[in-house]
Amino acid sequence: MSNVPAIDKSIRFKAFRQEVTRSVGALVIALAVTTVIVFLTSKAPLDALTQLFTAPAAKTRTIGLWVDDIAKLTLTGLAFSLVFQARQFAMGVQGQVYIGAIAASFVVLSPIGTTPFGLAAGVLAAMAAGAFYGFLPGIAKAKLGANEIVSSLMLNYIAIELCNFLVRTSLPLPQAGVLTTVDFPEQSVLPALVANTRIDLGLIFAIVAVLVVWFALYRTSWGLKLRLVGHNARFAEYSGIKSTFIMVSAMTASGALGGLLGAVFVQGQTWGKLTVQFEGGLAFEGILVAIVARSRPLAVPIVAIFYAYLRQGASLMNVRTDVPAEVIGVVTAIIILLVSSSFSVNFVSKLFRRAPAAAAVQSAAK
Repeated sequence: MSNVPAIDKSIRFKAFRQEVTRSVGALVIALAVTTVIVFLTSKAPLDALTQLFTAPAAKTRTIGLWVDDIAKLTLTGLAFSLVFQARQFAMGVQGQVYIGAIAASFVVLSPIGTTPFGLAAGVLAAMAAGAFYGFLPGIAKAKLGANEIVSSLMLNYIAIELCNFLVRTSLPLPQAGVLTTVDFPEQSVLPALVANTRIDLGLIFAIVAVLVVWFALYRTSWGLKLRLVGHNARFAEYSGIKSTFIMVSAMTASGALGGLLGAVFVQGQTWGKLTVQFEGGLAFEGILVAIVARSRPLAVPIVAIFYAYLRQGASLMNVRTDVPAEVIGVVTAIIILLVSSSFSVNFVSKLFRRAPAAAAVQSAAK
């Protein structure tokens, strides 16, 4: 019995090593393909690659952009990870971000926004609205059998268009024709952690969210039930677990994280106001972070660090060179393909080991 903990640690370390090897191998292959594409499409490929690999960490301002992306990708990655852990493929985080941002904006632009409670009230309103928007596809699947992928995607479009409509018609604008609200009161904007950068309190929210989600998943009975439902919902039902409740609650918790991200966007140093299309597609990119992290909360920020770097590097490369930013789409597609498939570096190494062996057999036969 005394050997059981050692065996368990050995198995866990082997699994961890395999996952790291898989992810690093996927990243190396993707970057190698990117390098080839850059050389084929750019007149100054070396300059373009330099911008891709070094520009995000070159200046305080670009580091701020990088860290800001890390915080936001961590939150959206956690939101997707929660529903993926329950084997629910809801894609509604983007809509939850917009609904959360709308709720935060109404609170912050009300008289509450000018009080010391404005910041917290806006964040809590965003989380509540996001949780409700995550609850909708969950209860629709539980009670009506609606497909969560379709319903959550449709809710995304509703939230985005609702945001556009409200900005144009119901929220105060600085001047006619401008598709953004007036600036939020200073009391309701997330304070900067580093002056003159986008690094604000949203980074702390992201760190706390990682710890809370990890604790909820691996140190509570709810988390155990959620993971059991994810592994085998029918077995969980036979064990007395109400899988429907777990599924809906996971999607609701995911929605709360999406709403929090909406508040971080509009109340943060990036905007400090509500504008149309404010998240620029970043909320949806959490799918990549969750897939590469295998939906593990502690792995999500690590993946977010590297992906945010590539994302900012591609953006700066697009601005400063002749290489389009869409090149990074090739990188992300290859990473998803390799990490989500049965790819492993061990498989590649076996191919190389078999080749000399095959050659030796042929020579012996001759």
